[in-house]
Amino acid sequence: MRADKTRTTAAVRTDPRRDRTRDALLRAGQRLFAERDVDGVSVDEIVDAAAVAKGSFYNHFADKGVFAREIAAGVRRDVEQLVDQANAGIDDPAMDVSRALCVFVRFAMEHRDRARALWRLNTGATLADAPINRGLREVVQRGIESGVFKHVDVETGILLVMGNFVITLRHVFDDRTRKQPEHIASQMASGLLRSLGVPAARAAKLGEAAARAILG
Repeated sequence: MRADKTRTTAAVRTDPRRDRTRDALLRAGQRLFAERDVDGVSVDEIVDAAAVAKGSFYNHFADKGVFAREIAAGVRRDVEQLVDQANAGIDDPAMDVSRALCVFVRFAMEHRDRARALWRLNTGATLADAPINRGLREVVQRGIESGVFKHVDVETGILLVMGNFVITLRHVFDDRTRKQPEHIASQMASGLLRSLGVPAARAAKLGEAAARAILG
């Protein structure tokens, strides 16, 4: 009896139709949350956009909050994987942070809806010890311990990085912006590094190099 139950559970987990429904819901959510906050989007709108029955939503997600967190976590995982690839072999925390910002900008240019959804849904991830911030915490802590980052503690450093990334993305998304994303990323990366205690000349050089390598 237990073996039959195990086989049934495994079959449900790998059911292609179930996976397609879940993917359709997530894609619909990304599009809707790119334009409106969680409170401004109803479950009815989500299932209509996904072209699935309303009951299907609750087969996959306990509520809209869980759904939104799943979208945000998925997008952030994808971006951070790109950051890891871009920074493979780089030991300098300042270069790591500046290139990471440029990766976020490039992701926003290539996946506008997903990036806008992340920007709107990323609330609650500002705690320094949040599991999702583990990689960022390691970079900031390494920068402080090596003397590259100065005059900040780990929590302040994490907030400075996250705040800078959010503001940069918002500026890139603004249709009234006249400057090219490469220029914006270079200037914002340089400003971020200066706020972390990196000397101005080196911060400017690293910001320009990161923007050129990732966006140029």
